[in-house]
Amino acid sequence: MIFDILSQLETYVPVVPAMVHVITVMDRSLPYERKDGTYSCDEDESVSYQVTSAMSSKGGFEFEVKKGEGALVIALDGEEVVSDMDASSVFILCEGRFLLLGEGRYRRGISTNLPSRFRDVVFTFPMK
Repeated sequence: MIFDILSQLETYVPVVPAMVHVITVMDRSLPYERKDGTYSCDEDESVSYQVTSAMSSKGGFEFEVKKGEGALVIALDGEEVVSDMDASSVFILCEGRFLLLGEGRYRRGISTNLPSRFRDVVFTFPMK
């Protein structure tokens, strides 16, 4: 897991080469402009991203990162908590923050206090 700010994405390209495509998509502001849905990166179809607008809740919702893949969660608006299933690792994402996840099951869209609206994008890509 890597938890950092968006301005640091480039520093992780040597470790995660697909990050170059994430940076390209984010530099074009595509997730901010697009409606909720799933999209592919024009430069590399193995990199996809899902834009989601939702309401956080006490339990959030589960998602899985498949074997051989990585997922990068970027907060676009609002705040949400992302954790692994047993809550041994918990991260508060707000605008400008990202969380890189490896294979496993996670929860996202968890609220720390009262439910609130948030918008995020989750990139998935092969990990080499």
